[in-house]
Amino acid sequence: MEINPNKVNRQGLPSQVAAFVRFEILRGNLKPGDRLPTEQEFALQHGVSRAVIREAIAKLRHEGLVVSRQGIGAFVASPEAANSLTLEPNSLAVPEDYRHLYELRLMLETGSAELAAVQRTDEDLAEMERCIDNMAKVTDLHSAYVETDISFHRAVARATKNPFVALFIAFVDVKLQESILVALRSLDFAKTSAISHDEHQLIYEAIRAGDPAGAAAAMRSHLTNSSRRLGL
Repeated sequence: MEINPNKVNRQGLPSQVAAFVRFEILRGNLKPGDRLPTEQEFALQHGVSRAVIREAIAKLRHEGLVVSRQGIGAFVASPEAANSLTLEPNSLAVPEDYRHLYELRLMLETGSAELAAVQRTDEDLAEMERCIDNMAKVTDLHSAYVETDISFHRAVARATKNPFVALFIAFVDVKLQESILVALRSLDFAKTSAISHDEHQLIYEAIRAGDPAGAAAAMRSHLTNSSRRLGL
């Protein structure tokens, strides 16, 4: 991965440089304690100004991914020290990245369904049912279908009554939204959507019945099957 200043405007360069460093850290190519190149080395390597590098490093320092040592330079901190949750498009560069993100989704949403079966209210159930009904009304493949699908999962997350669960699931789902839409274009939409609708219905019924284990199992089955259908 390299910075190409010809592809972005000047104001976007610091963010692009920061994304490059973030990408290398998350992939393990830059490890905690590693020293970053000097401003001049970074600037020459990627064809940008030293001011761009300074702004990018400041951004990473604010996120907690980089620490500066006076008179020595900038060093990689640990990803666990991050102050904010950020996932740039370049962090999802290959199919393996999406598979890993889908695995995270499986872990988060299985627990979400389990907790929702305990905490859900009548209003939550009504929202889930509305989402499933909307899914059934979509007859052609377009973004509306994926949006209604994701809306159901967010309704389940909100039913946990844990705002952090809802926040993290919304973050992961929105990153997967475009890849799901692209993958669906290669499938028989009518058949796939019908199967998916039935799987969502089973999740809903388990949550409505107040069955945590059943809800978790239904969600796990749906996401496992979905990942196979999408080639993940």
